[in-house]
Amino acid sequence: MNSLRSLFVPAGIAVVGASEKINKIRGRLLKLLIDGGYQGKIYPVNPSSDVIQGLPAYPNVAALPQVPDLALVAVPAEQVMQVLEECAGVGIKAAAIFSAGAASDPVGARLQDKVAEFAQRTGMRVLGPNAEGFIDTIGGVIATFSPTMQMSPPVKAEGARQGYVSIVSQSGAMAFALYSRACANYLPIGHLVSTGNEADVECAEVIDYLIDEGSSKAILLFLEGFKNPARFVEVAQKAARAGIPIIVAKVGKSTAGQRATVSHTAHLAGSDMAYDAIFSRYGVIRVDDPEEMIALGSVVSAGALPKGKRVAIITTSGGAGGWAADICEEAGLSVPELHSDFKAHLRGIIPDYGSAENPVDVTASVVEDGGVTLLAILKEVASIEGIDIALVIVSLVSPERLGQIETPLSTLLSASARPMLFHSPGTPHESASRILMQAGSAQLSLPAFARAMKKLADYSRYLERDQHALSEPKQPEIGSAATPYRADMLDDTDMLMDAYGIPRPAEALVMSVSQAVAQAQRIGYPVALKVISDQVPHKTEAGALALSLATDSQVAHAFEQVIGNARKYAGDSSIDTVLVQKMMPPGRELMVGGIMDPDFGPMVMLGFGGIYVEILRDVTLAPAPLSLDDAHAMIDKLKGSSLLRGARGETACDLNALANLLVATSRLLKDAAQDIDELDFNPVIVYPEGQGVAVVDSLIVKKSDGPDMLPLALHEQTTTIAGG
Repeated sequence: MNSLRSLFVPAGIAVVGASEKINKIRGRLLKLLIDGGYQGKIYPVNPSSDVIQGLPAYPNVAALPQVPDLALVAVPAEQVMQVLEECAGVGIKAAAIFSAGAASDPVGARLQDKVAEFAQRTGMRVLGPNAEGFIDTIGGVIATFSPTMQMSPPVKAEGARQGYVSIVSQSGAMAFALYSRACANYLPIGHLVSTGNEADVECAEVIDYLIDEGSSKAILLFLEGFKNPARFVEVAQKAARAGIPIIVAKVGKSTAGQRATVSHTAHLAGSDMAYDAIFSRYGVIRVDDPEEMIALGSVVSAGALPKGKRVAIITTSGGAGGWAADICEEAGLSVPELHSDFKAHLRGIIPDYGSAENPVDVTASVVEDGGVTLLAILKEVASIEGIDIALVIVSLVSPERLGQIETPLSTLLSASARPMLFHSPGTPHESASRILMQAGSAQLSLPAFARAMKKLADYSRYLERDQHALSEPKQPEIGSAATPYRADMLDDTDMLMDAYGIPRPAEALVMSVSQAVAQAQRIGYPVALKVISDQVPHKTEAGALALSLATDSQVAHAFEQVIGNARKYAGDSSIDTVLVQKMMPPGRELMVGGIMDPDFGPMVMLGFGGIYVEILRDVTLAPAPLSLDDAHAMIDKLKGSSLLRGARGETACDLNALANLLVATSRLLKDAAQDIDELDFNPVIVYPEGQGVAVVDSLIVKKSDGPDMLPLALHEQTTTIAGG
């Protein structure tokens, strides 16, 4: 396979199916390419005309005077494969297919299946089918039929700190909807790529190309599902190392959203929690709506990445400032008290009836002198200590408000070490966005500001943590098996858990009264007895368990009783094995699990156990393996994490022991990924700080035609846990 350069930076372009009629897709495709300023040769291909839109036309690609790099294919679906074969025959290196085959065709007979086989066989790079094309506004390659390009001309990056943002989308309509919104906000889009059905070129490869191309400060990604999830993980890591945030809208959270995804592109929407886990692990920023995506792109384009979450609010309206403070703190930002020196300086600038407290009410009077006072206040804000972000709330309804201070404002904002963003309570004049974007700022709604700053501050922290991890000396791995993993370990769960240092209650299998008493004495009272037999899956119902046994005589009596009950229940007199297990003291109940995600492989799950799993669904997921930092981050993401830290005077739990358990579990999942489907440790009892954790019951499902429960999976959750 050749690189994507022949696709995105082509030396010569053939438009196959070109038309004179610019109100048709095939005609508009050619016109936009001509009008976009492409500097190479353009060859219309259509046997019905000698001249199309003023350019010499050719009956087929074999008749072209020179071989172009790229063919834009806009012919009926049934003609696409013939055209591709002709292109490959003359040496054309890349094609973009705008045609869409019938969605009802069976797998293998679909147009995208045929194109995939063709690309693999010939090495030709193919975008689509069912793509809406791509644009390179910097290089002047407008290879799309979208009418949006006629209504929204590209915005150039002209400010000192301003840079281009790119759009990659599996939906052509969403790609150009985002482009239109970006243009309306004076956000410069350098590249836009609609990948369509991804028979060959897929979104992760496009992002990889854009990272190397180097003009993108951020990449906006509209995603339905990954063709190659592992490739995306590599690309996300590469983007983080380059400091280029990937800002993603991933559809498929809801059941209806998943249905739409499948019917639209034949991508199966993967587990949404798994996608969130991957995004979190690799610094990908997920957004909830187009406004938030454009806001984040605007802030990054303006070069205004925050380093923390402390906001100073400067407002000409006390009410708007209070509202902004509420919205900021609700989003996870802080609005701290300001430095005393700063407040003293402000009091010399603002009227007596204003306020130097945060939010700072400078009153509407500061804008009545042509912006001189406003600039003086902003100069103070630019150097204030103890904050990371400044939000300036001022009416931008009038075009003169910023127009009369555009040059000094640009100088001030471009030199500021922290982002200074603006919000207009009234609908801002269209010039406001242009002036602010070019100056190194942006005009945002209050909710978009708060969400964007929170997520970008988290992104900055991720980059710092990532760089710190790379610079730290390599530490010994925690959670690796003391004995190297072997598949036959799955036949003995005790051995498997011991190999990975996964703590569990002391226990022993016995087959007589004397053995039961001896093992109970060794383990230490109190103990539980449980019959082990696949014929007795429900031990409580069968009377095949006994709890809280505290003496030798109780153990002896209970052994005879549970064996007798089990034999009667199953109608099998050969049942003879009982598990003696230590009864665990009270603690906080959690669950630790593992799944094999079809897209991303082994995933570790952590959640509150007992009723909390079903009722609150307070769980978090992360890809295996985990570092200790990853494990603590999982704990922090639980909504009830404060309970583990000792809220309201309660004793703090042993979070280090819990983190070590998560790491060990993740190593087990990673090592056994080819052999198991599912793992469930529930409950996991977390004791007070310094007292450790214990896995009371466990279930491991091996890969097979049907569920194959390991021996310990037969142990019901019968240990009595007080509290938790």
